[in-house]
Amino acid sequence: MQLTYGMEGLLWAALIEQHINEFPAGEKIKVASLVQNNDFGKAYDASFKAALASSTVLKDRVDYINETIEASAPTVTDPMTTLAAEQPDVWISMLAGAQCTQIVTEAAQNGMQKTAKYLFLPQGCASTSFVGKDKVGGDGAAANGWLVVSPGIKDIKDPAYNNDAYVQWLRGALKAKGLDPDAAPTLGSGINYGFPVVQALAIAGQLPGGVTRSNYMLAIRTIDMTSPMLQPGLGLHMDGVNDAFIVQGGIFMK
Repeated sequence: MQLTYGMEGLLWAALIEQHINEFPAGEKIKVASLVQNNDFGKAYDASFKAALASSTVLKDRVDYINETIEASAPTVTDPMTTLAAEQPDVWISMLAGAQCTQIVTEAAQNGMQKTAKYLFLPQGCASTSFVGKDKVGGDGAAANGWLVVSPGIKDIKDPAYNNDAYVQWLRGALKAKGLDPDAAPTLGSGINYGFPVVQALAIAGQLPGGVTRSNYMLAIRTIDMTSPMLQPGLGLHMDGVNDAFIVQGGIFMK
């Protein structure tokens, strides 16, 4: 129910390539990233490097530098200060959790928010729980202009969806069970993950033999429908063993 980290790395490179004419001709484009020191961060770093190497446009134009950080590090100040001193044209965050918020706040404080042409957050930072106004200083100014690749999931905590019929129903259903819809981002993501599971179980129940493991696998592997948890235009689709990725689209959000 989300883009692979490798695909996201390719999309970062693709956007830079599409906007190549915005950078001074003949000059190197400096791209800096802070990479979480685990398989998660390394997947981002490797895919972005591969995208640069395979691009005839970017291969000789980009000067890529990075620093690594442990997921348990209490702050991002030291590596951010080091990278900000390089005055990058593009910044990419390859981390998650509380470090999402820290990156945004730090970039506003060290001036990089104003000097870099593009600033990227990964899809794990898309929730208002990490970059909402209340998290980054109260007025949202620190997060202004940042870009994030999102798999198109509706954030049930985001006021922008107050008039969305499904989100309205969903929030009401949670409250009826004594759950606060704004208590945790995992409520919305859990419902997003759960939607195709529920649909596949319903379909499996109508097949000969009812809900069995094989019927469930048949239902989920042939699913082809829309989800009210995703932005219009994004669908749920699988094709047996030929296509095991249920969501294959996303959006750049600012």
